[in-house]
Amino acid sequence: MTTTPELSREERDAAMVERYADGETLDAIGQSFGITRERVRQIIAKVGGTSAEESRKSRLASREAATSAARNAFMAEYGELARQMSRRGVTRPDAIDKLKALFPAMDAELAEDALRTSSIVFDKSQMEDIFSKEAVAAGVWYLLGSNLGLAPDRQWAAVNIELSLMNELRAALESAEADVEDVSTILGVIGAAQKYLQENPETSITGQRYEHLRDELVPALGLVSRQGAFPWPPTRQTVTKRFGGWNEGLEAMGIGTAAKGRPKGLLKFTPADYEDSVRDFNRFALSSGAKPTFTGYEAWVKQEIHAGNSRPSGAAVRNIYGTWLDAVRAVQE
Repeated sequence: MTTTPELSREERDAAMVERYADGETLDAIGQSFGITRERVRQIIAKVGGTSAEESRKSRLASREAATSAARNAFMAEYGELARQMSRRGVTRPDAIDKLKALFPAMDAELAEDALRTSSIVFDKSQMEDIFSKEAVAAGVWYLLGSNLGLAPDRQWAAVNIELSLMNELRAALESAEADVEDVSTILGVIGAAQKYLQENPETSITGQRYEHLRDELVPALGLVSRQGAFPWPPTRQTVTKRFGGWNEGLEAMGIGTAAKGRPKGLLKFTPADYEDSVRDFNRFALSSGAKPTFTGYEAWVKQEIHAGNSRPSGAAVRNIYGTWLDAVRAVQE
């Protein structure tokens, strides 16, 4: 047991009060003086020292200050490396593993805490599942429309963009402190891009151009979240992962692939293929006693693909017919 140098009773009592006020526990103080924690409490109460609540607050403040200092030190040494890795689509756990392999003295627990509370947004661990697949696709439409310099088409968007998608994008944009005019403009550009592609199906955008526009245009509009990042539109890596590849994503959205322009009218599926798919699903839903919803169609497409039957995606169907309800109405009529 560790003991303190010989002190007078007054000096001992004053030392206890001071250490307790600094946040040290009764147990720790009692051990250093060779007395019980209860006796320490009695002495402090007798001389009118700090209350237990005040000591607890001081202890928490001291602990938080130490934690904050450790986080800052970590970020000063490794923060820029972690930021560069996040831009390449590296997840937070993988970034920590890479740093640990190269810098063995690094504290992995501290790294997790510092990166988790930092402004760095890692692709999979924090972003990949934030948005629905439709919202991820909408990011591509928006930057495609921006790349083409299209003016917002609010009328087309009002008729053709689903309300659920509008609400999701509005919530994401408002969290990034976008105002109502920004939201209206962005939704209008998405609509304009989708309308433009109906007449110009060969139009495309490369992943590199998409990322370049995202890095320049989005911050210029002030679409920065309170955490210091702009999660929507999502990164190129997120689009690629959600759709299994950049060109696969473009194809699923009904956009010309970046590898080569697609001649007008030559789609992966013919108009008859789209009609047959929606009609087959409609029959499947009715036979199952379910409604022919867009979500149900996407689940059915996955089952069909698993069974070896190629079917157009829900996003592609919507792009052909304008809306999902129009597709269903078309086959029912």
